[in-house]
Amino acid sequence: MTSPRMTGAAYLLDKSAGIYSRKAAQRVAKQWGYRKYGHAGTLDPDATGLLIVLLGRATRLSRFVTSSGKTYSFGIKLGIRTDTDDTGGTILETRPVPPITDEDILKVLCNYTGAITQKVPDYSAVRVDGERAYSLARKGLKPSTPVREVFTESWKLEELLESEVHLCVTVSSGTYIRALARDIGNELGTGGAAFDIRRTSIGAFSIEEASKETRNGRALLSMSDVLRDYKKAILDEEQRLMVSHGGSVSGSLVGTVALLDKDDNLLAVAEGDGSILKPLCVFAGN
Repeated sequence: MTSPRMTGAAYLLDKSAGIYSRKAAQRVAKQWGYRKYGHAGTLDPDATGLLIVLLGRATRLSRFVTSSGKTYSFGIKLGIRTDTDDTGGTILETRPVPPITDEDILKVLCNYTGAITQKVPDYSAVRVDGERAYSLARKGLKPSTPVREVFTESWKLEELLESEVHLCVTVSSGTYIRALARDIGNELGTGGAAFDIRRTSIGAFSIEEASKETRNGRALLSMSDVLRDYKKAILDEEQRLMVSHGGSVSGSLVGTVALLDKDDNLLAVAEGDGSILKPLCVFAGN
């Protein structure tokens, strides 16, 4: 996996329902003997699916993983509106559900494709006036959550039942699936609440690689593999020494680049401009 001098890894967990992402990551870290841990992209407690747990020094790679697109499958229960925007919340309103066709759904999905805006759910971890929105909501207050621009693509209508819609979508970081369910339901005129939210991929990482267990060697990744989505450059010993002291090296790549040694150990993450690779995050020599 990784060199002892650059200890760190990532674990692909298939998170179960009923547990917070932080708690799930903690269980993984304990199994592998890491005190420092984090995760890339939070899943709601009732949501399942791919959670990338970052262990040890790999926690410094979070920003490079969370920026990747994420794919989800989920259902929308039509005819209800809840305080949490999913079926686990308190029902605030019920509405009749008229006959709805596939064409009706696809027409609405066109309005939620590409760059869109969505209001962050009241039950979310964003801070409003210094306090978590969900804390305010639990007190019976109405938090003034922000409206954000997000991006969606590759919608698939999996199944349409009388009062249920089953969908799949790829979204940008920061997108709330619960908000999509709420807004799509409102546009259909019935209201809607999400259920069975499941994350199936994050960038190049797929749920097929993940494990429901907290200790499965096949789900453990090296730090270099965490950056599989990015361009790579192999450094010689002289370049390795330069990078270990924060120095730049020559290179023709553009954008974010993983700098590796000949044994595939991650030395640094750099930004390339076509002639220079400038380290953003250094692991060699630390």
